[in-house]
Amino acid sequence: MTIRHAARLRCPVCGNPDWHSRIGGEECTHCGLQVDAGVPLAAVADAIRHRLADGVARPVPGDRWALSPGGWRNAAWRFGHVLAEESARPAEPRAHAITLAIMTQPGECAAAASLIAAMPGFVRRIVLVDASDAAPWRGLFATAEVHAHPLDGDFARQRNRLQALAGTGWVLQLDSDERPDAVLLDNLGWLVEAADRDDLRSLGLARRNLVDGKPSALFPDIQYRLNRAEVRFAGLVHERPVVPFAQTSLALCGAIEHRLAFERVRARTRTYAAMSPDGARPEDEARLLRPYDAIADR
Repeated sequence: MTIRHAARLRCPVCGNPDWHSRIGGEECTHCGLQVDAGVPLAAVADAIRHRLADGVARPVPGDRWALSPGGWRNAAWRFGHVLAEESARPAEPRAHAITLAIMTQPGECAAAASLIAAMPGFVRRIVLVDASDAAPWRGLFATAEVHAHPLDGDFARQRNRLQALAGTGWVLQLDSDERPDAVLLDNLGWLVEAADRDDLRSLGLARRNLVDGKPSALFPDIQYRLNRAEVRFAGLVHERPVVPFAQTSLALCGAIEHRLAFERVRARTRTYAAMSPDGARPEDEARLLRPYDAIADR
């Protein structure tokens, strides 16, 4: 059973407000952190940080919290460390060969061009416009390959077209109303290096939704947008990569910033409902329209 506590802090590893009830305590529904009943979450966060700073990624006697092996990786990456078995070391910046891939509507091409111009360091930049012809927009993009294909009511197929255009390597997919924050950009190199070492193919990034400029309660809103190019998506809306769970991980050092207007949130719900029977997700709309709070949803 998933529970939401009236006075329960969000998960200290991933920021998620939802918890599974378990015997003697609770478990985060996202990152798998398990906490015994009555343990202050702030103390757990301090304990994890101190453990990693000491170069250790394993339980010790007396812990009243626990992490699975994958959970240790989630926590280590969240706090800027990489793992080697049960040891940890601070991550160091790395150059990368990631392709930046942008999916955009024709009316948002100027925003997509601005996004690309603000983000150096990618080996390729690919733009896919929801249109039949790319020619009208190629002049906006001095350093990007511009392609066009109608969305046709299927987000997964459009993302798959971008994946195919990238061809090889890692691909960071963004929409034109999204921006990776500086922390995420600084960490991309070591993240994909660590992912390759662990045989991972898909990384879930936190998305911070800003509605009319204000952070919303829908956080971390995990989006699997950093993927190997051979990965494909499924789902008309709320599309997700088709990857074995063991080859995925959360990568929570930094976030994608997603800017929306209040009216667009409402319109998006109606659009998604028309596209797919389970597309509306009224619970997402409710959280988007509620301000962020460090306390779990009430």
